[in-house]
Amino acid sequence: MYVGYLRSDFEDDITGILDSDNLFELELLKKTYEVYPEYCFGAYENNKLVGVISAYSFNKHIFINVIKIIKTYEEVLTRLLKLLIQNTSSMNIFILIEKKLDSYVKAFNFEEHSSFIRFMHSGEATPFNFSNSIAKQVSGEDYDNVSKRIDRQVFMDDREKYIKRDCVFTNSLKLSTQTGFLHSYVVNKRHIRISPWLMQSESYLDAEKLLRGVLYYRGLKKIFAYAPQDVKEITELYESYKFKQESIFTLMYLGEKPDLKLENLYAI
Repeated sequence: MYVGYLRSDFEDDITGILDSDNLFELELLKKTYEVYPEYCFGAYENNKLVGVISAYSFNKHIFINVIKIIKTYEEVLTRLLKLLIQNTSSMNIFILIEKKLDSYVKAFNFEEHSSFIRFMHSGEATPFNFSNSIAKQVSGEDYDNVSKRIDRQVFMDDREKYIKRDCVFTNSLKLSTQTGFLHSYVVNKRHIRISPWLMQSESYLDAEKLLRGVLYYRGLKKIFAYAPQDVKEITELYESYKFKQESIFTLMYLGEKPDLKLENLYAI
């Protein structure tokens, strides 16, 4: 087995991972590889990828944004994490990882920050009003300014380049009001991910409008998002629009604890 930097032709070797996880984000990995190839690592067996990890660097923290190991090779996660940690420019790292795998991360002295739920909407009809007036209110005309301002308030970090360029895809849908913004993109033919979705405090009505917007425009596909488990207002909003809880994830950090305002973080 080879464990090291992700090879530039990784798309030719990734079929096994794609087959093992219908939510694997190949486009996000490709985007990250364009910007931070030095933070992308793979585990290869017979020249086929069986594990992959990648990370994005912000001013204060490095965020591990893609992590996937084929189940029969789970132990290689330790080697991939070690490689990434040894090669990062900062010891302030955070990661969102499925609860059943968090012991691998704890072994590197990561600490728990908070729990997240993966919500999934499977196209079940939810009657709601989405008038031309609401469509105009969430049209995203001031998306860049709103996202820059609110993202800094929620993450307490400079993520402008990430928000404007590096998490944006040709199929992105950008919705916003003056109190929040919601970005969604196509993961594959069947799935849409909401990420990020951030709101100012006490902006529930606008949050609901944004959720209606993404369901109206994207509702023929399955839509998923990762939301903080312990913020009742957020979880109840998802559930009121027929999103189902799929699994639990843990947000973990090494070094400085990320100063996130979870009550404003509707989808990470």
